[in-house]
Parts: sequence; structure tokens; C-alpha cells
Amino acid sequence: MELGRILEEEAMSKKILEIGSAVISDEVDKISRILSWCSRSGEQDVCKRFEDVLERSSRSLARLRFFKALKGLDPGASFDKEILKIVGGLVESYSEILRGYPVDPYGRVPVRSKVDLYGDGIRLRRGYIHMIHMDRAVILESCGMVELVKI
Repeated sequence: MELGRILEEEAMSKKILEIGSAVISDEVDKISRILSWCSRSGEQDVCKRFEDVLERSSRSLARLRFFKALKGLDPGASFDKEILKIVGGLVESYSEILRGYPVDPYGRVPVRSKVDLYGDGIRLRRGYIHMIHMDRAVILESCGMVELVKI
């Protein structure tokens, strides 16, 4: 199956197309071979057009699958099911905050951490309640790393 056909089938389907890991591996392999040929050949115009089409197609496929996930459709056993579940969870997490969770003047909300998390200006200890900015809270809650706390 080629990327164009995958995109076409995704666009025609009312649900999220289940794409297996083997299909994606085959596509990546085909694309790698074409890009390898491009690096060896002197066909810059052809290769540039291929790269442009590849970029537009992959972006369209990702947006289409994200849109369907945001609508709450089940990704099934697709290779990207975890990503699509997180994307779908963003709406629920954000809507929870809008339904009345307390937000302080700095845009932070209370969360209970389900994991120890350290990095890029954030330090959360598992089981403790922390105040974190709502953009991070929405992302972490949709990933299942924290839960929002009503006070």
C-alpha cells in the first residue's frame, strides 16, 4: 500500500483506518529507497517534487487521523493508537478544566501526580498534589500521568 492510497482510504472511511506496523514499515522502506536514489541521482527537480508531495501527504494524513481522534473515534489496533488516544484525550482533559476546576491567577490547576516526573522546569512526585500550568496539566492528564483535583 502506498501513502497516497492510505490517505485516500483514510479520507473515504468514516472511522479511523487501522494501519498495521508492517504497512508503515513497508512505506518507510519504499520512501527511504526513493530518497536514497534522489541523493545519488542528479534529478533535483523530481526529488524536490517528491519531497513536497510526501510532506503534504503525510501532513494531511496526520491531520485527518487527529481530526477523527478528536471526534472520539476509536483507533483500534493501528500502529499509532497510543498517539491518537492521547490526541482524543486532549479534548476531555481541556473540557474538564473548563467545567470548573480551580485555576489560580497564574493559570495553574491542581493535579495529583501518578508518576515521578522530572524535566524542563517541572518536578512532580507520585501521589502528591502540585499546581502546574493548565497547558501542561491538559497534556499530562491526557497521557494518564496526572489527574485533575477539585478543591
